[in-house]
Amino acid sequence: MSSAVASAACFGQGEREPYARALLTGTGTLTLRPERDYPPAEPVNFDVSTWCEDASTIETSLLQSLQGPVLDVGCGPGRLLAAAGPLGLAALGIDTSAEAVRLARGRGARALEQSIFAPVPQSGQWQSVLLLDGNIGIGGSVTALLGRCRQLIAPTGTLLVEVEADEYIDAAYSAVLEDERGNRSEAFAWARTGTAGLVSRAQAGGWAVTAIRRLQGRVFCSLSPLPGPARSIP
Repeated sequence: MSSAVASAACFGQGEREPYARALLTGTGTLTLRPERDYPPAEPVNFDVSTWCEDASTIETSLLQSLQGPVLDVGCGPGRLLAAAGPLGLAALGIDTSAEAVRLARGRGARALEQSIFAPVPQSGQWQSVLLLDGNIGIGGSVTALLGRCRQLIAPTGTLLVEVEADEYIDAAYSAVLEDERGNRSEAFAWARTGTAGLVSRAQAGGWAVTAIRRLQGRVFCSLSPLPGPARSIP
């Protein structure tokens, strides 16, 4: 694990804690933007209610196509974990936000407050790993995150990744999160990528892209681990 990833601040945390504040109400808009003007990147707006509501029909359908156990990386307040249970899928969520984990557990889900780069239970046995809602950006390095997921997944497992609708977006930068009242987080390492960036890194990270689905403006990629041992994270 690279020290850069290990020491990075976490999504929306620190300073005025906009992420935790937003989860408390379950409403509003959070904006992710570069900490500085360079590198230039368009701000990204998140509708907090979509994180806190039940899983969408599309998300439930995607879960139905997967096998358990399921690891939801950056699980937030646990909507996907809550949807997995009725489908008969054993699931565990991981999130660095204490408030997110509290809410997920309040839904009856299993969730751990930790980084994906810390030791994870059942390493190498997860049949499905989820990186939705932009969570491919966790840690600021798509390559490192793919490498970490490769260490965790079972040889016959599936990694489900949501990427940007624009296939050519590919950027990594120091970002901040801000709410509508101007409450701002500490800077944290983040990345954004479309299908082109994901596909270009997949094989080097020990993955084969097996499907790309575009559903109601969202893009989901399914990846399968290539044969052989998991490779070390650069």
